[in-house]
Amino acid sequence: MLADGNPAKTRTINKVGMERNGIAEQAQTALKQAYRILFREGLTIPNALARIETDLPSLPEIQHLVQFARASERGLSK
Repeated sequence: MLADGNPAKTRTINKVGMERNGIAEQAQTALKQAYRILFREGLTIPNALARIETDLPSLPEIQHLVQFARASERGLSK
């Protein structure tokens, strides 16, 4: 994810970074959808993560994002 501003706000996914690291197009599309659910739909983090798990394909990149968000001790910046 890319953040910008003061205070910082999450703006979008890092598409260039994912392309450089060889992330498949299907995974990039799923991560963009996950970004929208997590940061743009106004859901709480637990509700957004539950929706991501049910609505999006069970790709390793999506599972990693969900596990990271759940394990975060300081939370995510909306």
